[in-house]
Amino acid sequence: MKEKILDVAAQLIARYGLKKFTLDEVAAELRISKKTIYKNFKSKDEIIHAYFTSYTESDKDSIIEALEGNQTIPGKIHSIVYSSHRYKLPISLLKETRQFYSYEWDNIQDLRKFKMKALQKLLKDGVQEGIFKSDIHFGVLSKMLEKISGMFTDYDFLLENRLKSREAIDEALKIIFKGIVKDSSFTKR
Repeated sequence: MKEKILDVAAQLIARYGLKKFTLDEVAAELRISKKTIYKNFKSKDEIIHAYFTSYTESDKDSIIEALEGNQTIPGKIHSIVYSSHRYKLPISLLKETRQFYSYEWDNIQDLRKFKMKALQKLLKDGVQEGIFKSDIHFGVLSKMLEKISGMFTDYDFLLENRLKSREAIDEALKIIFKGIVKDSSFTKR
């Protein structure tokens, strides 16, 4: 029952937001009493915490699976960037999470850092294996990746640029892996 309650709550959170979904709606959707909800969760905040815990843990599991998988390094990078979650976290919830649920926001930021460390390791491995250029300055690249990863959770940036998170990820990876120089004869000055 706990999983069913959380699944319905996740749908309502995605639809209405963290503050606006109600336990009455969860109960009505499942055709159960609120008492049944309270037997499984102490409060609405506990449901929200379980939602975010599921989100971050499933993402971490997906990252670890990618790291331990048999894909190429670029394939692993792609899998990590597109790591999956049990529940989706709509962009519209990011601002609300940051404003009202700082503990959950901190956990999202910890997940971002975990993902960044995994990506940095893969980039270094790629250099050692000759997949990526060896003249890359990892301090600069790491800082770029850190800033870019923040872009994916920057609600205002995504709205302003009319991008979905996935589109922003695609663009950032394209710039990192393909560069911006059109003419291959370009040289340093």
